Amino acid sequence: ADRSPIGHEREQPVRAMQLIVNVKGGLGNQMFQYALGRKLALANGTPLFLDLSFYDLNDGAHTQRPFELDAFALEYSPATPEMLRPFQRLRSSRIQRMMPWRSHRIVTETGFGFDPAVLQATGNVYLDGHWQSEKYFDDVSATIRREFTYPLDAHPRIQEALDAITRTNAVSVHVRRGDYITSDSANAVHGACGVDHYERAMDLMLQQVNEPEFFVFSDDLQWARDHLRSKAPMHFVDLGDDVRAHNDMQLMSRCKHHIIANSSFSWWGAWLNASVDKVVVAPKAWFRDPAIDTKDLIPTAWERM
Repeated sequence: ADRSPIGHEREQPVRAMQLIVNVKGGLGNQMFQYALGRKLALANGTPLFLDLSFYDLNDGAHTQRPFELDAFALEYSPATPEMLRPFQRLRSSRIQRMMPWRSHRIVTETGFGFDPAVLQATGNVYLDGHWQSEKYFDDVSATIRREFTYPLDAHPRIQEALDAITRTNAVSVHVRRGDYITSDSANAVHGACGVDHYERAMDLMLQQVNEPEFFVFSDDLQWARDHLRSKAPMHFVDLGDDVRAHNDMQLMSRCKHHIIANSSFSWWGAWLNASVDKVVVAPKAWFRDPAIDTKDLIPTAWERM
């Protein structure tokens, strides 16, 4: 892919004509990718197209995920094979050397940190990365929050949880396990937060929040029930297998404060809460490799421990 810094072009900027974002991974990743694409579409007055071909893969090299952005009312269209074909050709390094098409650009994420040059992308652009920083879309945050928020389903278990969250000083606690435990590759990159992270974070909430009640969300609720303890009331939110995962995120966002895992899913559960008074505790170690710089991932108002 073309990795040249796009923010230092000497040519006159070209009005964006075709903006395509490669969408991959689980719901949290999908939301980051859409948010950057939406920001650029708004800035350039162009439609947003999503490349959804990742969800047709079954190669064993990736954790299988469903496409879940269809739960929201978002501004995008799926990219067609005809739209993708020039970018697929451009991926060939030989063609790039022989025919460096100025009308088409593949912008590939080269590191985990925020790259401001990406926001200068113009012309026919294909964005390939994870883009996990609110800095990519902070000036349109109200639009992003609005589009990622919707009235919760009238499911009895959802409404029961929402009622309890609404009438208490609710603190969401997200415990991410799943493939962080079962997949060797995911475990090698991330690893799961241990009991000590949650105990210290809940102790901090007891110091900073008046009469908190902890609402635990997890893809392994039995582990959470067996291992998490607090002096404050704890509620283990079990919506059942017939309720889609994004409902967990929406309920988390309705809580007043948040304890998150090293997971983009719980990052969004906390970020979608627009309150300036919220307390958010995030893990200091997001990846096993301490050399990966995550300073642009966690908003400055959040605490890390």
